[in-house]
Amino acid sequence: MQHFDWKILPLLFLLFSCNNKQTPENQLFVYVDQASLRSEPSEKSPELLSLRKGQTLTDLGELGPSETQIAVGSEVFQTPWIKVQTGEHQAGWVLAWALRPANDKEDWLLEKRLACYFGKALAARRNSVVQNFSTLETEAQFAEMWRATVALRDTFLYLLSRRPESGFQPEFNWLNEAFPGYLFQKVGAEEGPMLVADFRVWHQKSLITKGLQDDAFLQTCLAVFQTDSIESIYPVWKFPLPDAASASQLGLGYHLNLLLQIDRAMKSGSLFAPELEGLKEQILEDIFGKTQRYWQPQEKILAELEQIIMEQPKCLNAQEQEALVIRKKCLKTLLGMGLW
Repeated sequence: MQHFDWKILPLLFLLFSCNNKQTPENQLFVYVDQASLRSEPSEKSPELLSLRKGQTLTDLGELGPSETQIAVGSEVFQTPWIKVQTGEHQAGWVLAWALRPANDKEDWLLEKRLACYFGKALAARRNSVVQNFSTLETEAQFAEMWRATVALRDTFLYLLSRRPESGFQPEFNWLNEAFPGYLFQKVGAEEGPMLVADFRVWHQKSLITKGLQDDAFLQTCLAVFQTDSIESIYPVWKFPLPDAASASQLGLGYHLNLLLQIDRAMKSGSLFAPELEGLKEQILEDIFGKTQRYWQPQEKILAELEQIIMEQPKCLNAQEQEALVIRKKCLKTLLGMGLW
């Protein structure tokens, strides 16, 4: 018969304690007077325990699939669910609204929301973007950061558009904090939330990086959205109409000025060539669109087309230059026949 060596008991106890020790990263405490620990991430699920204010919990790293809206007095809160474990090893779900991290991390709730809506992998990518934004030093890093935020922003909005109904109309004001240089806008119930670039922030960042290509690119963006420097569905060359429609402002010189601005930006280097080429395509689409409506008088429209043809912006290839000539002839013909 083998005998147990009692001398190793303290060592085993120490090892067990270390494996189960709460760390500042996963330690939470109850912030409100009373909270419920539930069996599932739903207020309709059975209550396992009533938690008291100041009680410490271990964050188990799991989140519920959606947020819940609760009323506390006259205030309404929207909050995700977090799976936790008590000191007595009872696991369950608690509303994040009722908790705070022991390490007092400022954006803790935002990170939980991002993981709830978009998953941990995308939330981690977002965290990396935020950390790197403040350390940009070169125009190449700036270009990489710009594309990373645009791609991640578009992914977030796509995923939000495909989420099932949560039983209430969620608010997304917290998206204002999702990315530096972006603002949350609520377009409408059908369109859903939007994250739009604040080009003033990006321009200030470009001014302190090494190189001029990012400066030239941001100057172009500011020229496109010169009213308030905020990205929108109405660039400077469009006149807004009811029901999110628009008419072209061809005739006021915006199209020519922007094509020349693209030339100046491209002259500084090719780092932002894809973005500048895409902008040029949008400007040309506004001129050539089959169903395009124009806001300015015919004489002004024809005059700006003539200016563009005469200036020959370098960003336009020979085929695009020829198309402008043909477009002008077509419009003059329609005007002469009284059809325009």
